[in-house]
Amino acid sequence: MTTPGIRADATEAEEGRGRPVPDWRTDPDFRWPERVPWSVLGPDFIHAWGFELPRNKREHLEVVGPSGSGKTHLVETILQDHYREADRRRSERGGKHIETGGVFIATKTDDDIFSELGWPMAHNVGEVRDTNLIFWPRTSRTGLDRDAHVARHVDDLLSRLFTPNANTVVAFDEIGYAESLSGNIRKMIQQFWREGRALGIQVIGMKQRPQGALRDMHSETFWTVSFHPGEDGDLERFAELFGPKRDWMPVLRSLNLGRHEFLMRHSRSKESYISWVDTPLQPQKIKRKGLHGLVSR
Repeated sequence: MTTPGIRADATEAEEGRGRPVPDWRTDPDFRWPERVPWSVLGPDFIHAWGFELPRNKREHLEVVGPSGSGKTHLVETILQDHYREADRRRSERGGKHIETGGVFIATKTDDDIFSELGWPMAHNVGEVRDTNLIFWPRTSRTGLDRDAHVARHVDDLLSRLFTPNANTVVAFDEIGYAESLSGNIRKMIQQFWREGRALGIQVIGMKQRPQGALRDMHSETFWTVSFHPGEDGDLERFAELFGPKRDWMPVLRSLNLGRHEFLMRHSRSKESYISWVDTPLQPQKIKRKGLHGLVSR
């Protein structure tokens, strides 16, 4: 992915943005990432991440950052942009070919944040009529009863999604919580990370901290996004996701919390950018295509 960037100006350099790399860097190829708004970076990312590679080789994405940092807003933007591009490609081909779909697995208790996406919502597999939906096993139960309810429905969905030619983006709003629901779900998520690409499945895993998740979230992803860690105690672990921590800690410190800046890096190409969502997220209307195959599996 090569995107025309926006170089830091003199004011940013004085604030530590775009400054020369310190002498104590540990990677001789390290370069301070350019600051590029999502309106510029997003289209190139969607092409590179979502469509450039063959379906069975498309790459996973991990997104880390504390609560309120902007993770969900970014992932919803990515899902909308991905659907929009897939729909454009379908139109170009006369609607004869479906590129891919998306399922956003929601496990939070607040529904306001999901309304931004605007996709149809299903609370159990029986309500699923297509991909490009929010799967939210909502319940008024609390504690272990709530966990058991969510686990039953998430287990059902994942087992149906894991099938040849799935061609689906599966996004988890808090993958650490999903993994904690049961040993079987944890094992299935591991299979999604390790084997999903061969089935046309791309995983987006969101987490508040890098610690505590399956190591596959880090080892099987080539795209990594991090928001400002929020606490100095987390800074080193966040930085290690990108490479030598001495190089990346100053970059993460420089992220502007006010505009929800994030650091994005592709480990294969070693391209990295600092970006922020600079366009408002409006609920997206989904074109229904009829009953989806996963319902009857």
